[in-house]
Amino acid sequence: MNAHIAMPGTSVVNMRAFDPEIVGSIFTRVDVSWPKDARAKFIVSSMGDLSLIRSKHRASNSKSRRLERHMTDGEDGQYFACMPLQGGVEIRHLNRNGNGHDCIVKSHHLTLLNTREEYEIAMSDELDAIWLRVPGKLLRAHAISVDDVLGKPLDIQSGLGCVAKQMMYGAVANNHHLKDRGARIFSQSLLSFLGEVINANLSAGQQTTSSGRRKILKRAQDFIDEHLHDEDLSPMQIAQGIGISARYLSEIFAAEGTSPMRWVRKRRLEMCRMELERKGGGQQLICEIAYSMGFTNVSSFNRAFKAHFGLSPRDLIARTSGASLRVN
Repeated sequence: MNAHIAMPGTSVVNMRAFDPEIVGSIFTRVDVSWPKDARAKFIVSSMGDLSLIRSKHRASNSKSRRLERHMTDGEDGQYFACMPLQGGVEIRHLNRNGNGHDCIVKSHHLTLLNTREEYEIAMSDELDAIWLRVPGKLLRAHAISVDDVLGKPLDIQSGLGCVAKQMMYGAVANNHHLKDRGARIFSQSLLSFLGEVINANLSAGQQTTSSGRRKILKRAQDFIDEHLHDEDLSPMQIAQGIGISARYLSEIFAAEGTSPMRWVRKRRLEMCRMELERKGGGQQLICEIAYSMGFTNVSSFNRAFKAHFGLSPRDLIARTSGASLRVN
């Protein structure tokens, strides 16, 4: 028999027998090898667009498999960051044409999975782990090349990685004390830290030629973030600011499936959303924030915002529930 307990911002599920609907709603659709004597407990904390899940289980030879038949056509997918606290997981990517790497992840490390790819996770007999669930496009807005680190163990013992680890652990332990607005602001900070951890590992782990391009991409992204308020920001200005040609700048972003100005707009929209959630307010504030982030027309800003997030700036401010944004 499975038990479910709900608290403000948090749900607790004690699973005595495998229930695919419970696992699918907490994580994603998978097949699971689950012995009869297995026991599991899930603490699910909703924080804006993100979900933090602490899973504790005791089960021998348990495995989960994400296969193509579990995927829906057209879905953007989600990323899961897995951080074991006790025990570990072994991840094997089943599609050898994918971007992922096979690895074993234990405590003091974090790894990422993408639900658009097939994989198998073998879990230690006793596992205590934290999982962070992030909508696909939302994470790629902070770390454009996140797919290049899928399945790689990322060190979280020092620097920004350590901060991200502490934030994830603290959020699971204390999320029920956060109201919806506080949880959203906290989730924005956590996502920013995770993006920086991913980008730092990309810069450190690439081969020479690719590494040089990654460093230039990171410099371009930093320059863009520093000049988002400039309504005249252009590819030429970005290229001159970091000392490369506009053509090479376009090639670097094209290799990541985007363009410099699409990235600029995405970052501006993300920053506007963060400011709106942090400050609240009415139409005047919406205009002020849009203009401050380089948008010159409020109507076009409103259309772009709704197309990207699935709701208007007014709707975002009015929303008081914990429902997640739909990122398009």
